[in-house]
Amino acid sequence: MLQSSLAVFRYELKKSFGIGPTIFWLCVIVFPTILQILIDHTGSTVPEEFSGVLLVGMIPGAVCLMTILSSMAPYLNTELEGNTWPYVATRPHGRTAMMLGKYFVSITRSIIAGFLALVIIFPATSLNKLNRDIPPPISISENTTGTVNASQEPDGTAEVKAIVVDRDEPYPLWVSLSILVVLSSVCYSSLFCLLGTIMHKKPMILAIIYTLLVEGVISMLPAVVNAFTINFYLRSMFLRFMGWNLTDLPNELSFINDPNMFSQATSFWDFVSLLVLCTGFMLIANALLRNREYHVGETL
Repeated sequence: MLQSSLAVFRYELKKSFGIGPTIFWLCVIVFPTILQILIDHTGSTVPEEFSGVLLVGMIPGAVCLMTILSSMAPYLNTELEGNTWPYVATRPHGRTAMMLGKYFVSITRSIIAGFLALVIIFPATSLNKLNRDIPPPISISENTTGTVNASQEPDGTAEVKAIVVDRDEPYPLWVSLSILVVLSSVCYSSLFCLLGTIMHKKPMILAIIYTLLVEGVISMLPAVVNAFTINFYLRSMFLRFMGWNLTDLPNELSFINDPNMFSQATSFWDFVSLLVLCTGFMLIANALLRNREYHVGETL
């Protein structure tokens, strides 16, 4: 099945770079840069935190989502409308291989789009000043405290070096955004795969409604229900990556200063939660795909 999935991946990835899809893809990539250039020309100054949140909304939240929406949401509808479904359904593990192959294509195109948007926007705009040096995974500092036995030193005292390990240094904006691009690509591709499987006749409409309602509105509610959304974990991890404190956010971001809108766990457990969500989305999509009956030539 893995070889079949890779074969689908190579074929669909090559086909996805046609003239029309590529032009749309490039327009989505350069949109954040154009928007930020217009903001720079206005001469207005905004806090660092607001610019960072704006970038999260433009690149992982717009570039990646638009790329995934156009490639993953209609993955099943394309096979049904193109009358190629009988060839897929009759092959051993054909349905799963087709789904996984297109899933990998969606992730690949989304990650490339997100990285290209980051490569373009920082050198071309004023946002490059928000970056800082990359801290080491573990920073070590030395404190000179303590005493030793009087028999070891003439004056009876000596300095003892205490090693302090700090793992909470903030990362540069581009590193934090790069991590979010990868996580967003993997997670939202699995989500749109499930949505495209559930309502294959109108996948784009369902995906847009779900994204606006659930990932946009419900994820911002200070309630337990937001823990079932991808956006909840991504923004919580971004806040930690940047080393921001809710009490220090500017007035422009006062609408997100509620601690209940963010995960109180560590980034590791947020990553585990995302992994559980993605695995659940893919397993449900695969179960539906293998057990439901589909008819070719179905129209919207």
